[in-house]
Amino acid sequence: MRPRHATTLSTWTEQDLEALYDRARWMLGQPREVVARTGPGMLLGTLFYQNSTRSRISFEAAAHRIGGAGIGFSDVATTRAGDFYAESLEDTVRVLGSYADVLVLRHTEDDAAERAAAVSPVPLISAGTGDQEHPTQFMLDLWVIRRALGTLKGATIGYVGDPACRVARSLVYALRAFGAGGLVFLTPDGARFPADVVASMESAGLAWRTVESARELLAAVDAACIIPFELSDFHQSSVRTHSRADRLDERFVFGRELLTGPGAGVPLTHTGPRGPELPADVDDLPDVHYLDGVAKGVVLRAALLAELLARR
Repeated sequence: MRPRHATTLSTWTEQDLEALYDRARWMLGQPREVVARTGPGMLLGTLFYQNSTRSRISFEAAAHRIGGAGIGFSDVATTRAGDFYAESLEDTVRVLGSYADVLVLRHTEDDAAERAAAVSPVPLISAGTGDQEHPTQFMLDLWVIRRALGTLKGATIGYVGDPACRVARSLVYALRAFGAGGLVFLTPDGARFPADVVASMESAGLAWRTVESARELLAAVDAACIIPFELSDFHQSSVRTHSRADRLDERFVFGRELLTGPGAGVPLTHTGPRGPELPADVDDLPDVHYLDGVAKGVVLRAALLAELLARR
């Protein structure tokens, strides 16, 4: 039985992900009118308790691409969950699940996806919950990297950013499913490796180590995934104060000189929103897949919606 929900990659096997990627690859090669016949009349419900650009809008675009439409909210303050009534997450999911065919949830609480899936009457997708996981982000990033490398089996993947970020768990689970060889981390000074992330890597037989610079990382990996080097608090719905550093240490920057010299040939993705770790003047380089990943995110999420609908 394939997973009914996409709330964690810990339950998705290589076969599950291969089926998703096969569908996404098929969609890439089809005229838009053909893709629009894969989910005619489907209704997507979005429950975004936390700010989002790429995840929310790409899911909404994906619903339209397969012939459906979207409803929902992008600001909890406009709902009964965010005012005097403080409607519970469970009841909000039950209500939206009565209207829609698939739900997408982003939430500030770590256990939100698990709680929501337990009561949802329809398939539910996590678009990031607290510090726990962001499964569709690494469904996407690894699809882009796999297309560039041909295979993930035995590959060594770089991870640039804080290993305590919610995307790290999703990456480790997906690499475990594909039989990757290992991980190399470039982390902010003083970064903490969560015990469960370390345990997952070790139980999967993923060799891992840390390096001190972008140059050192690119010399050690087959491809790399980058996240924003400075993160906001994922337990808040929005963070509007600006206290980011004026300048990022050069050893963390994947600049043009590095990527056209000793770092050339290593495919790079970035979850977005990007900061100084990946300057905009590298966008034209063939190994930089930031904007390519943004565009393919619609296709990958359209394939995921179609997959979950087909499993109902």
